[in-house]
Amino acid sequence: CVIISGESGAGKTVAAKYIMGYISKVSGGGEKVQHVKDIILQSNPLLEAFGNAKTVRNNNSSRFGKYFEIQFSRGGEPDGGKISNFLLEK
Repeated sequence: CVIISGESGAGKTVAAKYIMGYISKVSGGGEKVQHVKDIILQSNPLLEAFGNAKTVRNNNSSRFGKYFEIQFSRGGEPDGGKISNFLLEK
């Protein structure tokens, strides 16, 4: 379990990207596993497109929280996942 928290502009989104990139690099797998990794990594720009805004402190501030759940096989390879958004500002 990894929890990332901090003040606005502290780099939480960047830290989450690094963690997901690391998991993608160190886990092996074939075509199916690569497909799961691609979906997980490509979901972030989509969420940011609809959930980020310019603020006084940050030009690309996340205006929502997200819960990422990545499921792993017994061999340690990502084989599924779930993303839940919450606290989305109106």
